[in-house]
Amino acid sequence: MIGPVGTAEKERLTTRLGRERYLRRRPAGFGEDTDVSERIAIAAEADRKLCTATGTMAGTDFRIAAMAVRRAEAALAAIGRQAAAMTLLLSVPEEMPEADIREYLRPAYEAAAFEDVTVVRERRGDVLAHVSASGEPARNAVTTETETAGDVAKADVSDATGQAATDADAVNTAEPTWYIVMAGTAGIEGTLLLYEANRGTMEARYPKHFLEDAEELPKQAATVETICAGLACGAAAAIPGGDGGVYGALWKLGEKLKCGMRVDLPAIPIVQITIEVCEVTDIDPYQIPTGGSVLFVTAEPERLMKALQGDDSEMLQKAETAVIGYLTKEAARIIENRGEERYLEPYRGGA
Repeated sequence: MIGPVGTAEKERLTTRLGRERYLRRRPAGFGEDTDVSERIAIAAEADRKLCTATGTMAGTDFRIAAMAVRRAEAALAAIGRQAAAMTLLLSVPEEMPEADIREYLRPAYEAAAFEDVTVVRERRGDVLAHVSASGEPARNAVTTETETAGDVAKADVSDATGQAATDADAVNTAEPTWYIVMAGTAGIEGTLLLYEANRGTMEARYPKHFLEDAEELPKQAATVETICAGLACGAAAAIPGGDGGVYGALWKLGEKLKCGMRVDLPAIPIVQITIEVCEVTDIDPYQIPTGGSVLFVTAEPERLMKALQGDDSEMLQKAETAVIGYLTKEAARIIENRGEERYLEPYRGGA
């Protein structure tokens, strides 16, 4: 079976086999000699069959419904689609005044047009926003000028499934190195939400001009246009950030492609205000919600980063980009930090 291991299975395996052995397990459905290109192509083929996506946020910040919209749009963009229709479910505390409900809805309406909006009152202390979106093929998502990295991966699969290549072809189609490029800084969503929830503590500890950096974070986010530009420039896969932070996105990337990886922690883009907010709240900055970032997989990282930082598109918001690691055939997903190594832990949240 090719697919992610369920949470119950994770618990069983980690108990029976031990943590280290589980984290080094062979990806389901693949042998150790299966090329990364083949695994990427299989995942891309599965993506082409998808046409829906969701975005979910929970909390007390009035921006969560708008954040859920952006999550759904990013998830669609990552599979080469754009939103054609959206619905919003807003679950609120039973006693919440109508005026407050409208405050949650206003940013959502500014972010998207909905076919249907449902507000449900429940026994809860926070607000949950769930966006369901259906998509259509994105316009101008893939360039026709050059062969994309996805095409290269697909060609490798063709060779691997019986369409034998000549010896000369085998030399010319050697397995490339697949790099992980991150666009956007770590923990943008989480920084905004944590800062709002701890504004008093932050204002008492830091100068006003430093705290203004938190309000500027959305300008550093990777957007739907960023994802489309990356795919158009040959990225073979894209994983938008969400719950679980950068670590969660990396784990989902590994599960999606059935690959291992080596990631250089200091290379991950992050800003000082995020580090300080997490210091105040004693939370790992690489595990807070990171919507507004995206992980790309590409064999041509310099070309991709140049395209994302180029000045030829007025629509493209220039997010910080960096090569943070590369994929491996092995199962182990390793985080390196100045000479020290540790395994990436399984992400136990939703997709």
